[in-house]
Amino acid sequence: MLRRIHATTDRLSIITTALVSLFLVVPVGCDSSSGGKSNSGSSNKSPAANDSDDGDNADEPVGDQPMYGEAKISGRITVKGAKPNNQKLAMTGDQYCTNFDKQFVPPKFEIGEDGGLPHTFVYIKKGIRNKYPVPEEAAVLDQSKCMYDPHVMGVQVQQTLKIKNSDDTAHNVHAQPKRNEKFNIAQPIKGVENDRIFKRPEIMVRFKCDVHGWMSAYVGVVKHPFFTVTDENGNFAIEKLPPGTYTLATWHELYGEREAEVTIADDAAETVDIEYARKE
Repeated sequence: MLRRIHATTDRLSIITTALVSLFLVVPVGCDSSSGGKSNSGSSNKSPAANDSDDGDNADEPVGDQPMYGEAKISGRITVKGAKPNNQKLAMTGDQYCTNFDKQFVPPKFEIGEDGGLPHTFVYIKKGIRNKYPVPEEAAVLDQSKCMYDPHVMGVQVQQTLKIKNSDDTAHNVHAQPKRNEKFNIAQPIKGVENDRIFKRPEIMVRFKCDVHGWMSAYVGVVKHPFFTVTDENGNFAIEKLPPGTYTLATWHELYGEREAEVTIADDAAETVDIEYARKE
């Protein structure tokens, strides 16, 4: 009888130990490796995984594509039937800014010669397979005459963006990205500078000044150096491209986006003209 009790006690001890071990190993209320969903409903997929705005195959193996070439894509972005808008910005509420009252047409309404469209971001969206070094030189976004300068610009991922205040008045820089970290910084006096970087590609990041409601700017963030902004007459050029087939994309604040497929050999030059429809 004594042996039987001892045996039963031993079996209970073994079972108890096993249950305690199981309780410690199995997580409670968390997502497991079996594919179940967590209580928060979040996903493990990185936000960057869905990006295709700057060349969606930029992380593919290099293959036989050289880093740089001598190919060039140039052209002109225009708006059919568009006429220049003569309405100029009223800069009120700040005594300093009134020095520049009604000197500027809102940039999104600017039209150049023969319908040329300035402030258009032009970049290679697909076809770049290399990873490119981050430029050591910072890109600069200034605040001058109570306007952002430039109105549209581009930077590479991880490149320093230097934001400065050249005005003798207070500004604040309110960035509103959707894929990168937001920030809102005060620049209360002339000469103040702040550096920021964007860690993910994004077309486009909007900037505004909460002090002066008419001030805005847009920054395109891409993985490579093959981007530009059209000049006052809508002209653009992207140089040093390796040979290949590319998707050329354009973005404008008012007129939206367009794409064109371009195949180009090394040492070649291709012309791509894109026309937007007039916006009422």
